[in-house]
Amino acid sequence: MNTLLIVLKIFPLVLAAVQAVEQAIPLPGQGNKKLELVLDVLKSAYDGSTDLAKQFSWDKLVALVVPMVGKIVDLNNALGLFQKPTQPKTT
Repeated sequence: MNTLLIVLKIFPLVLAAVQAVEQAIPLPGQGNKKLELVLDVLKSAYDGSTDLAKQFSWDKLVALVVPMVGKIVDLNNALGLFQKPTQPKTT
């Protein structure tokens, strides 16, 4: 139950981080670099939070967040919320 509560607490933060990174860096094919940035920001917050560090190891938190980020990105892509630059047509 504790894990569920932590996930529900961090979900809005992860969602906002993913959206902010995508808005700041709307380049296709840069998913790994964007994920690294989200994780770097999360790591900074984790290092500054004694409460979170008491409840989760960094590795366990990453194991929860990475699939969460993937689902957020997949949904945003499927809904067309993440804008892709238009490709010039070649004839």
